[in-house]
Amino acid sequence: MSSPRKLIHGRGTSYEITYRIHGRMVRRRFPTRAAALDAMAQARTRIRAGTHLAPAEARITLAAYATRWIAGLQVAQSTGHHYQLSLRRHILPALGHVPVGSLRRSDIVACVAELSAKGLAPTTVESTYTVLAMVLRSATYDRLIPASPCFKIKLPPIPARGLTVFTPDQITAILAAAKPQHRAVLATAIGTGMRQGELLGLRLASINLLRRELAVEHQCLTPAGAGMPYLTETLKTAASRRVIPLPRFTIDALSEHIENYTVSDDAQPLFTNPHGGPWRRGAFNDSVWKPTLLRARAHHVRHARAAAHLRQHTDCRRPARQSHPDQARTQIDHRNHGHLRTPVPAPKPRNHRRTRPRIQSRRLTPLRYAHRSPANPVAVPQLGPCWVAGHVEAGVNGAEPPARKPMGRSISPRQPW
Repeated sequence: MSSPRKLIHGRGTSYEITYRIHGRMVRRRFPTRAAALDAMAQARTRIRAGTHLAPAEARITLAAYATRWIAGLQVAQSTGHHYQLSLRRHILPALGHVPVGSLRRSDIVACVAELSAKGLAPTTVESTYTVLAMVLRSATYDRLIPASPCFKIKLPPIPARGLTVFTPDQITAILAAAKPQHRAVLATAIGTGMRQGELLGLRLASINLLRRELAVEHQCLTPAGAGMPYLTETLKTAASRRVIPLPRFTIDALSEHIENYTVSDDAQPLFTNPHGGPWRRGAFNDSVWKPTLLRARAHHVRHARAAAHLRQHTDCRRPARQSHPDQARTQIDHRNHGHLRTPVPAPKPRNHRRTRPRIQSRRLTPLRYAHRSPANPVAVPQLGPCWVAGHVEAGVNGAEPPARKPMGRSISPRQPW
C-alpha cells in the first residue's frame, strides 16, 4: 500500500490511494491528503484483521447474489424448490434490485410489513423471512457485508394450533370407518407413528410379522415439480433408520392387507395407488386421509402412540424415539402430551419428615429460630416450650417441658452470641 498520490484535474486537486485485496486492485479518491491517510490507515487495519470488504463486491444486487447462493446449495430437491419459490414470489420483487451492501434493517422491516399487508399467513411470512436471513448470512460469510441486517426483526405472531390425540375408542372407530383397502395404512400410521413418506415407502421385505416389528429403510418422495413419485433409501436424518415394534391391531390389519392386496414386485411399496404405483402425497391425502379424518392432519396420527403409553402410565421415551427420533424428549414429553400426564405432587423437602417430628417430640426450637437477645423472650417463636439461653420460656400450651438435655450444642448466657 503506497502513500497517497496527488492528482490535478480540471475540477481541482484530489488524492488517490491504491491497494490490493482478494486479488483485486482497489482505487479510492479523497479531496484532502488527511482524509486519504485516514482511509489508508483504516484499510490497513481491516486487511490485517481480515474484516475488509471490497467496495466493488458489495455493489452486487440481492437478485444476482441469491441466484449464486441457490446454485451452491446442497439440500433436498423439495427444500431447494421451496427456497426458489420464496425468492421468486416474495423476496426478489421487493428487494431484488437493491445492492447487498446497501440493505439496512429498516428495509427488512418494511419487507416483512409488506408481506403481512398482502394477507399472507404468519407461517408463510416466517418461512420467507428465514430464507432472506439465510441469504444475507451467507453474504456475511462471503465478506460482502460486515453484518446481516436481519437482526431482531419482529414477525407476526403465529396462532397456537391444537393437537389432535386419538383415544383408543376413536382409533377403533377410525379403522372401522375406513375402506378395507385403506385400513392397513391407517392402522400402520397410528400404531407406529411413522412419517408419511416412510409410511408410503414401506415395502413387504421390511415387515417381520413373526417378530412383530418393521424396519424403516425407505421413504417415498414426490418431486416438487413434474415427475413421478419414487422410493429412496435416503431418509430424513440418520436417526430415522430404526426398528419399530407393532401392536396387535396393526399386525392384524397388515396380515389381512398382505393376504388380500399382495404386490408381486418386492421393489414396489406395500401401499400402492389404484394404478399399482407409489402414491403421490397430495393424491394420498385427497383419496385416503381426508375422506377418513376430516379434523386431523396427517402429522397428528404420529402422536397417538406416545399418548397411549402416557395414558397407560408407561415410559413414553422409547415410543417417542421411534416415532420422533430427532426431537423425542422435547416434542413428546413437554409440548404435546403434557396434558395427558397424571399430576404428580411436588416432593417434600428431604429432611421434612425426619427433622420436624424430632423438633416437636423434644419440644425444642432449633438454634436458628432463637432470638439473639435472651433478655427479649417475646421474639422467640411460639412453637411450644423452648429452651433458650439456659432457661425455659412458656410456649403456646404454657406447660413445663420435661427435663431433657437440648438437642445439639447448649447455649449459656455467658457464651457470646
